[in-house]
Amino acid sequence: MNGMKNWRGLVREHSAVSLLLLCFGGLYSFTLDAYGMFLWDEAEYASLGRSLLRGEGFSISERPNALRPPLLPLSAAASMLLFDRSDDIIVRLPSLFFSLLALLVVYQCVKMEFDRPTGLVAAALLGLFPSFWRATPFLLTEIPFMAFFTGAVLYFYFGLYRQRRYFFWSWLCWGLAFLTRYTALLFGPIVVLFLVPALCIRDQEVRRRIWSTDFFLSPLAGLGIMLPWFIRQYLTFGDALIGIKQSATQLQSYMPDLSMPWYFYCMRLPTMLSPSLIAFLLLGIAWAVWKRERFTFHCLIVCIAIVVWFSCYRYKELRLVTSILPFMAVPTAVGVMKPIFPTHLTWRSAVALTLLLSSIFIANFSLTRPTFQRTVLGYPLFLEAMQFLHEQTAPDAVIVGANFPQIYWYADRRAINFPDEQALRKILEQSEWIVIINFEPAQKDYVYELAKKVTFADAQAGNVAYFRDSRFVTLLIRSSLLRKRL
Repeated sequence: MNGMKNWRGLVREHSAVSLLLLCFGGLYSFTLDAYGMFLWDEAEYASLGRSLLRGEGFSISERPNALRPPLLPLSAAASMLLFDRSDDIIVRLPSLFFSLLALLVVYQCVKMEFDRPTGLVAAALLGLFPSFWRATPFLLTEIPFMAFFTGAVLYFYFGLYRQRRYFFWSWLCWGLAFLTRYTALLFGPIVVLFLVPALCIRDQEVRRRIWSTDFFLSPLAGLGIMLPWFIRQYLTFGDALIGIKQSATQLQSYMPDLSMPWYFYCMRLPTMLSPSLIAFLLLGIAWAVWKRERFTFHCLIVCIAIVVWFSCYRYKELRLVTSILPFMAVPTAVGVMKPIFPTHLTWRSAVALTLLLSSIFIANFSLTRPTFQRTVLGYPLFLEAMQFLHEQTAPDAVIVGANFPQIYWYADRRAINFPDEQALRKILEQSEWIVIINFEPAQKDYVYELAKKVTFADAQAGNVAYFRDSRFVTLLIRSSLLRKRL
């Protein structure tokens, strides 16, 4: 009898969040095929997963990869293994899982601090933020990083102000966040920012937690997760920190002629959350100031730290700061719930809240839908060109192209980048085809001149294949033909 009561209690407790996750899972599943094909980074993650599944190691085109952390490629490999397929939709399924995991983490943490309705609203708002919604179909690190980094930060907070055991959960999440994205190192400054007020208050329980063995031993949980990756990096490249070093220079070297203002992220916050939710965000901050609510203040500290850090870089991009979204969901949910709705919802207030969330859904859908209707540069003719290469070449063929990760993934042939012009002849001797496109900004300038060395007669002879539409061009040239024309 007691077992039946406990089961019913669990159903009542988790039915709301289960329904929420089911709704968002269905919503996101409709856009898993958005954008048409993988971006450069997505193709690298997918290719790494396929190489792992084939026993070729953590590599792309048989070249060991030092930059990409392993968690997302491992997830892609697991999905391909589970479904015995390697198409884009199957590889994107982990993105759907991590999206729901991020919502669940926010729900659980906000519920612990406030109540179940506020937790549900926070998770729902995060799921409806345009920047979050648009990212759900991508095989990129933004959303899995949100899930683990949010857990790391908020569980550390709970370790300070609730129970010491949360320190271990915090560092475990941090280890997973680090294996997803190296910007998890920002956890260090955030920990310091959390510790300063904790040490300043006259709360002996908080101080005992800080000086406990749990506090000092818990980082070992995260380091234990990361250790195999460091060993792999050292054995492969002779430097355990090579991935961190490479990622640290990416923003400085990317597009060196472009500089953006320091307030770039602040100006684009309404597009990340949607203008309709900025008012609730401000209302939540005002309520937190009035009530001196500590949890919301800590979430705002995290947002400020992340935005300030990335604002110091010359090049700026919204995807770099999407990790603030779960922490922005907290004051926004507070602004929706605390000043307007009681803690224990009546059926009237529940209906009013449902109508409010429905209006937010409609408004944010109108902002998000145009993005889903856009396609990745090169789609769909690039896929047609890659299918042609897959059918016309042997499995050990070498293809040369500027967007070599996409070539490797879609043609399933070894792909390498164009070398400096002086080394081109040597590369042509080692390859079968070259790929010239008009949509890859990293393509070397001299490559466009190569297209002028072929004629229509070459296409009739089967040495050239031309794919184009109103926007994009993909030109395939046999390396042997081009070598003769140089």
